[in-house]
Amino acid sequence: MPKLRSAFASIGDRVQARPVATLLIAGLLILVAIGGAAQITSVTGDDAFVGSNPTYEAFSDSFDHGNIAVLIRGDITEPSAIEAIDRYDRRMSQTQDVYAVRSPADQVRAAYGRIPDSKSKIESVIGSPDYTTIQIATDTDLTQQQQRPIYTEAVSTSDWARFPASVTATVTGDAAFSAQLSTVIQQSTQKLLGLAVGLMVIALFFLFRGVRLRLLPIVAVFVGVIYTFGAIGYGGIPNSTMTSAVFPILIGLGIDYSVQFHERYEEELETHPPREALPNALGGVGPPVLIAMLAAALGFGATWVSTSSPAIIWFAQTSILGVLLTYAAGILVLLAGLTIYIRRWGDDSPAAADGGDPEAAHAEVDDDSRIGLVGSTLGRTSRILASHPMTVLAIALVLSGVGFQVASSLGTLADTEEFIPQDLPAYVDLQQFRSQTGGGTSTSYDVLVTGTHLKHPETLRWMDGLNDVATQAPLVEGVDTPAGAVKQYNGGEIPRTTSGVERVLAQMPTEQRQRYYNDGRAHITVASPQDMTTGQVLSFLENSQESLDYSNPPPGVTAEVTGTSSIAVPSIIDQINSRNATTGLGILFVFALLGLYYRDLVKAVAPLVPMVFVIGWQNIYMLALDIPVSPLGASLGAMTVGIGAEYTIIVMERYYEEKQHNGYGRLDAVEIAASRVGKAITVSGMTTVFGFSALILSPFPVLSSFGFLTVGVIFLTLIASLATLPPTLVVLDGLAERVAAFRAAD
Repeated sequence: MPKLRSAFASIGDRVQARPVATLLIAGLLILVAIGGAAQITSVTGDDAFVGSNPTYEAFSDSFDHGNIAVLIRGDITEPSAIEAIDRYDRRMSQTQDVYAVRSPADQVRAAYGRIPDSKSKIESVIGSPDYTTIQIATDTDLTQQQQRPIYTEAVSTSDWARFPASVTATVTGDAAFSAQLSTVIQQSTQKLLGLAVGLMVIALFFLFRGVRLRLLPIVAVFVGVIYTFGAIGYGGIPNSTMTSAVFPILIGLGIDYSVQFHERYEEELETHPPREALPNALGGVGPPVLIAMLAAALGFGATWVSTSSPAIIWFAQTSILGVLLTYAAGILVLLAGLTIYIRRWGDDSPAAADGGDPEAAHAEVDDDSRIGLVGSTLGRTSRILASHPMTVLAIALVLSGVGFQVASSLGTLADTEEFIPQDLPAYVDLQQFRSQTGGGTSTSYDVLVTGTHLKHPETLRWMDGLNDVATQAPLVEGVDTPAGAVKQYNGGEIPRTTSGVERVLAQMPTEQRQRYYNDGRAHITVASPQDMTTGQVLSFLENSQESLDYSNPPPGVTAEVTGTSSIAVPSIIDQINSRNATTGLGILFVFALLGLYYRDLVKAVAPLVPMVFVIGWQNIYMLALDIPVSPLGASLGAMTVGIGAEYTIIVMERYYEEKQHNGYGRLDAVEIAASRVGKAITVSGMTTVFGFSALILSPFPVLSSFGFLTVGVIFLTLIASLATLPPTLVVLDGLAERVAAFRAAD
């Protein structure tokens, strides 16, 4: 630890010696970061929750055609309407990466060889519906980014096709939804950043008084956020609904780090000249804030390693990069900028000029005025609580126990369509499309069939009987298999030989045949009820797979339920259900960090005790406000340990500094520590709250509920740090002293 303090003091010395050069380096890094930020892509919807899965990847390669639908409403049997549909069909069929286009114009043209001028002739082919659809299937295995140009072309073609005034064309489907949602995510990220910065200005202006350049931490943090954008761009980390939650969090945490640097620098300037103040300040506060920052990073790291969901992994990776870079920006930008300001505009304190008398300066600064009313109140309160440690800890433990008990009563938010703004135009269009075409949120799921002899009559007979087996299970409404298509083209019979099956398949249109057989694999579709709940989806998937297994596929044939919907929902539920394991891993990671740093069991355990209390308390808070557990909320336990450890570490560091270096007793050390750093962590905690509260205003329900949750948890963390850490230190430190005395006596 002394070596680390010396290293930070050396960094402080270099910054104060060359502040302009330090700021130039920070500016150069901004230019580098901008290049990375330009490379950021977006991933939305279920795709953001589908991790590496060989079965899904094989299915995606062979059968997973993206879909864009154009909902046509009005008098569609008018020849001018069918002609416009035909123009649209032909134009989109020539678009790159479009696999096939299906429309009623195909049926009319097949019947007459052209589009007739007679409305009655058109009605004789397609009837007289008041709506129809144009289905655009994209090539398989396209990313969302690769589908975006097709969606853009589909929108522009709807104008080019010149639909009559009596007809409206609405482009919808997965690609349309993804493209618009990606735009909204980018806009939301920008708005959340702006809100967080605005709230920070208010927080620092009113809370961070008595210091020079009190808004400078915002500049430092904003630079850190720019660095983070650059890092995720260079690292290939996409932006998603979950990732957009990171930046208000980073602003809150980054302000926290910068406020700690700023506050300690100001404190050192009261008794030391600037050339000594910065090395002393950074040597004193740098290591504990570094450990606090690493603890936060490890909290996010626990989330990373405990999930297979890409969106949550991207969230954790972005958070880790963000806390590292905002910490670095605090040193490069804030301390260098503050040093330049002090040198140029001077300081009113007697120690401002190099060579001033530190003792004289110290004498002129009244200790009580430096601490202030808030600090002295916190100090006295902490002393009172530390004087009754067992009572305070018992109350905290009981409340935490109640929180752990009610955890099972919390609701969940696992449907990705509930994550997004319900008034999003693309989502409204999609719902209208489903309503008019009779589709629910999910009407079918995919099954990939692999193995040998997939076209053998025995395999087709197994497929043919699968419908009878599967529909006996709850929620399974029907099965569409290659066997049904073969029977349709063969007079209701399955051929007796493989060559006979292949002859029948050759009679099918290529598009239809490849829907069932492609790349040596087969595809089955299982129909489900409309608008299933998350629990019903899980039950349906389980029933479907059990039916496939129970149907006894032929030797060498394997059938697995797959597709984005069948993977995303279980992945989200697993993330939610594993939140206790994630939290435990976060505690273990932070404990290991503190153990390595302090080499002292008491110092490794004490900062974590209040955080364990908070983990229980937050469940009571969630239950009281009816906040459901989302994938983001599931990671909050580990985040709480990492983020909250900063406050407890800083208080503990000051406690031992007063006790060991200045010779105070335990209660005196508690009071002085709370009074000296209590105000600083309260200010930094409140600014963190202001940053996190920007999430509450997000249009995304999943982010808004997470904002309510994080704001409450930060409040609870501050309370735990100032109310339960002092009693914890008194108890554990006293126990350590008794153990040491006992060993010395032996």
